[in-house]
Amino acid sequence: MTTHNGAIVTLDPRDDAPPAPSRLAQRPATLDGKVIGLFSNNKPHSEDLLRRIAAIIGERYDIAGTVEHNKGGWQWPARIEDLQRTAQSIDVAIHATAE
Repeated sequence: MTTHNGAIVTLDPRDDAPPAPSRLAQRPATLDGKVIGLFSNNKPHSEDLLRRIAAIIGERYDIAGTVEHNKGGWQWPARIEDLQRTAQSIDVAIHATAE
């Protein structure tokens, strides 16, 4: 909210730009033999949640392993360089936030 000539003006914080076109990533037929990327945003318990999800997946599939990445904070997006480097060593990715 701001004032202009004594009047209160309410600002709309929503972005009115149209969303960029996107599509979902293709899903593998199975997670057997796959490396799973676990992306945390550094909120409390997010890494615990991701590890538990990976453990459940590991009970159902013969996964090749996991790679963890913590972007360091929820306030900003992950660095493109970090995402690209991690993407080279994983087959699928899971992102989580947990309080």
